[in-house]
Amino acid sequence: MFVEIVESAAKVLVLESIRDEALGDLWELDSQLKQSETSRFWRLVKALQYFCSLIKASILLLIEEQWTQWLDTKESHHRTCQNLNIEDYAGSTLTSEEFSQIKQYCATRRLYNLGLSRKLLGLPQHLSSYWMRQADRIIDKCLAQGEKVIDAEAIANSFLLSSLIRQVELVPPHSVDVDRFHHWVEQLRLDESFLERYVSFDEQFYKRQLVCRTWSLVVYVISWMPGQEVGVHHHGYALDAIRVIRGEMTHWLIPPEHWEESVPFEGFEHSRHHEGPSEVLKAGDVIAIDRRHGHQIANCSDQPLVTLHFRFGHPPEDKHWRSTNDTEMFVWNQTEGCFDLIPPDMGRFTSSRL
Repeated sequence: MFVEIVESAAKVLVLESIRDEALGDLWELDSQLKQSETSRFWRLVKALQYFCSLIKASILLLIEEQWTQWLDTKESHHRTCQNLNIEDYAGSTLTSEEFSQIKQYCATRRLYNLGLSRKLLGLPQHLSSYWMRQADRIIDKCLAQGEKVIDAEAIANSFLLSSLIRQVELVPPHSVDVDRFHHWVEQLRLDESFLERYVSFDEQFYKRQLVCRTWSLVVYVISWMPGQEVGVHHHGYALDAIRVIRGEMTHWLIPPEHWEESVPFEGFEHSRHHEGPSEVLKAGDVIAIDRRHGHQIANCSDQPLVTLHFRFGHPPEDKHWRSTNDTEMFVWNQTEGCFDLIPPDMGRFTSSRL
């Protein structure tokens, strides 16, 4: 009932240019509140708050439209670029606060133009944050190509991956040890809803899905049905870190000095099952595998298992990849000395066109 009332009022008081998509978001919000069994009173409060934000946005948008008639936006942009130092393009590690801000900003840009989005969020008109400027560039590219939906989740999570890649590539490869790599991966918290895009179960074998790859780092998701496993193996001189996203992972770790028999290199020959001591890792747990260490993974539970893998070195080569199509992975574009991580084609973006 609340949503219907707000919708009727919005048809009169909210600008047409933002009305339809904004009301769609309101219906989605109300549906989420219903599923979480939120009381009718708080649903009404949320609906009224959202309606007030739409009125505010409409007023600001009208003011913005009048103001832009008196401004030469291209000249203003030129002056802004001149005021930026070379250090502004260098980038830095993405903080959790910036990550949340970017998601909110990208979601707002879905509805409103650049200037109005910054006003609604209380941001300065000339952004000083490297990551916010990168978000603007990607959004502008998508809008210029006729994209009607801005995938805020994909942009924000791709920036987290970009931040990790920067950390990895800022130091010589030989100085990256297992503890440092474990720390980097443990600090990275990708949204589970984002990772769901890469989940793909197979009744016969576990399946990998590539998320992104550079010369030094490979990130991929593995989906395991109950009972599926990979036998004992090692990764040579590559480092590996695994985060459990969903389910329970049974893991065996075999240091080189404890190899009772030859442990094969990953994918090189058929792996045998290791019967030694193991540990069970649950959602959120992270484990790192050092160079020349053997390990084994199994889903011994009765529920599906999803794991996120970070490989500092060459990726595995076997039949368990779901796809190696380049259009399904993140694509790197270098512009003005900056690296943008452009989301793949998920029904919203087409990387081959970027």
